[in-house]
Amino acid sequence: MSKPDLKPVEERVAPTPTPEEIKAFLQADRLAREQRAMARIQQVLEEERCLMNPVMVLSTNSVSGRIEITAKD
Repeated sequence: MSKPDLKPVEERVAPTPTPEEIKAFLQADRLAREQRAMARIQQVLEEERCLMNPVMVLSTNSVSGRIEITAKD
């Protein structure tokens, strides 16, 4: 029984993404995660009949923000 003639397989190298492609991919992923999170937050606020109120607090040499949740009724 003879062995079949084996031919070497050409090495395939996956293309390396450019820094711009990586940056675009990461930005798209971040945006998608932010949108999913906001959709879940909005759903919970509607179910609980609440409002989300962003508040900016101004004090000497600083500005800080917070979010207050208040019931609609």
